[in-house]
Amino acid sequence: MKNVKSRLSAILTASAAAMTLFSAMPVSAAESIPLMGDMDADCKVTANDAQLALDVYVESLVGNTDNTANAENGSGDIDMNGIIDVADAQNILNYFCQTLIGEHPLWASIRELSGFISYNDGSNYSPNGTHHSSGYFNLQGMYLEVGCQSAAPGETVQVPVYMSGVDELAGFQLRMEADARLECSEIHSEAGLASTMDEYHALIEEHPELKDDRDLLLEYLDRSVFANTTQAIVTWASGKPIDPRDGFLAGVYTYTIPEDAEPGTVYELHVDTSYTKFVPLSGTDAFAYTLLDGVIVVE
Repeated sequence: MKNVKSRLSAILTASAAAMTLFSAMPVSAAESIPLMGDMDADCKVTANDAQLALDVYVESLVGNTDNTANAENGSGDIDMNGIIDVADAQNILNYFCQTLIGEHPLWASIRELSGFISYNDGSNYSPNGTHHSSGYFNLQGMYLEVGCQSAAPGETVQVPVYMSGVDELAGFQLRMEADARLECSEIHSEAGLASTMDEYHALIEEHPELKDDRDLLLEYLDRSVFANTTQAIVTWASGKPIDPRDGFLAGVYTYTIPEDAEPGTVYELHVDTSYTKFVPLSGTDAFAYTLLDGVIVVE
């Protein structure tokens, strides 16, 4: 647990320094990638996709097919271990259930405007490339979903970012990349309005003893969420476990549409995978997740 606290404190330190580490970055182009879990290619994750994944596995058991992941069925390999099996079908079904009982819509009709739906294997995470001892990334099967919205020029919209599919995270840091024309004015989380990094610095100034005592800092903060709206970063460092198995609202980003925006304009919203990280209670940093980036469409 001490190691976890140390890494959580490091997250806070990294977020505090983020202003100097990041400058405005243009949205990069990427090839369209099939939605992970979407076996029937209908831009949705449904029970049918789970059944199709299970069918591949069952057919392999009786020798009719090979369940090795390939270009045709690869979107069903949720845990990215090279085969389609029961675990993949279960992960797909779990995510589909979240779209039924929680506020986790797939926004399929809007999301298809984005070409940034992909599986993130963590290989471009900047600070390190820590792998689980098994050789695979830890926390496989997690979904990280950026919401989609439509709004008129000049309007303000709130874009949620959900995570689901894993349990017992100790903390995380999440950075969004949006079109440079969008202004992020506020970030909320499940804990309410996130504190700003200025407030974090004010806390350290008032209690300087916290700066060099990571355990005391985490105990003092207990469950703390900090936000940097300029860089669109939300950091959650928790003294209590976060359980996203049944869905968790990582953050709600408030954006303002430019007054001169043309109807039909699509602003893409991306997770900065080079900065975003997760800290499970297991003590191994984790990076692998199925990522659904979002869009804002001007009405």
